[in-house]
Amino acid sequence: MEIYQIKMDIVLKREVKYKQSMDFVSKNVNRILYNSLLLRSLHESKGFKPYVVGSMGKSEPDKRYVPNKKYTLSIRSIDSGFVQEFERAAKGANRLDFDIKNIDVRRLSFSPVTKLYTITPAVMTLSQNRYWTSEDDIGALIKGVKENLIKKYRHFFKKEITPASDFINYFELHNNKPIVFEYKKGKILANRFTFAFAPDSVSQELAKLAFGVGILEKNPQGFGMVVRGKE
Repeated sequence: MEIYQIKMDIVLKREVKYKQSMDFVSKNVNRILYNSLLLRSLHESKGFKPYVVGSMGKSEPDKRYVPNKKYTLSIRSIDSGFVQEFERAAKGANRLDFDIKNIDVRRLSFSPVTKLYTITPAVMTLSQNRYWTSEDDIGALIKGVKENLIKKYRHFFKKEITPASDFINYFELHNNKPIVFEYKKGKILANRFTFAFAPDSVSQELAKLAFGVGILEKNPQGFGMVVRGKE
């Protein structure tokens, strides 16, 4: 499994509030995808996508992103073809709400990992229009993270994987209240947490997948991107 990262230096054309940032990022990434017939087909297909979209980085102290200032938007993928086509589509895209000043694409090295942290909040749906929050059973969230990674592995690699039941052996939630984002005409509730993987090869393969495509749901919309957590 290879992991690739796209970093786009962008300058916004308008102000964006933090709570609206996921919707903003998703709309503009979709405009780039629609600049390619191949990526448009992938976007419109059902099932897991082989990439995760990140945020624009740290917002201003008053929880907004301001125009005429450079931010960095990151995207990761396990599909080299997707990365190459996205770079091409981004360079030719128009009608974006930001100007792309630079695009850097590279393959990432991945050494064994212990902890991962959700650099963008992660989303888990319990039922229609109901998201997991800290008032719910944390065991359900941990189970959801595990099952989601296993399903993604089977989807992308077309083979079974059977990790130990405790392949995620540490979990720490970082918010008492859900992080609320405005998305389209509704709201999405998300959470930040740190989780750790066992050191065996199967567990580490799933950790690598989490790093490459994100965890839980709505990864193409900017949720569930992870980075190495503090040891």
